[in-house]
Amino acid sequence: MIIRKLQKGDFFQVLEICRDMREHHRAFLGGYFKKLDDDIELSLLESSAENQNMLSLVAEVDGKIAGLLQAEFRSRPYLEFENFCHICALGVLPAFRRRGIAKALMAEILGECKKRGISELDLGVFNKNTGAYRLYESLGFQPLEQRMRLTLE
Repeated sequence: MIIRKLQKGDFFQVLEICRDMREHHRAFLGGYFKKLDDDIELSLLESSAENQNMLSLVAEVDGKIAGLLQAEFRSRPYLEFENFCHICALGVLPAFRRRGIAKALMAEILGECKKRGISELDLGVFNKNTGAYRLYESLGFQPLEQRMRLTLE
């Protein structure tokens, strides 16, 4: 397995991961997300690749992009840990799960945070996504807040 930065030539393979993540979330959230629009997703991938505050990593296994992690480095001058890293997306294709790919991607971003002197990472995980929740707990993440929503008719 090779962990490296996302390159333009990876975009179409990464779309497969984005589709899988979107449909996974649509399935257990009852359609909360729209179906993936390839043009919009490609535009987002391109803009994230050009953003100095973002880091997009891929896990490559035997020439195939198997996993994706996107992170954004942010600043909150009103908090004790002013500079932090927000994990925007983490996904591994179903055929490659349970091989340590997500943990390897997270280890890579942790190393990058240490290089940058960042001492806090955060991420969002849906309550119903119990597999992801367990993964993050195993990596030492702890719940910080609960977001709630009310859907109006």
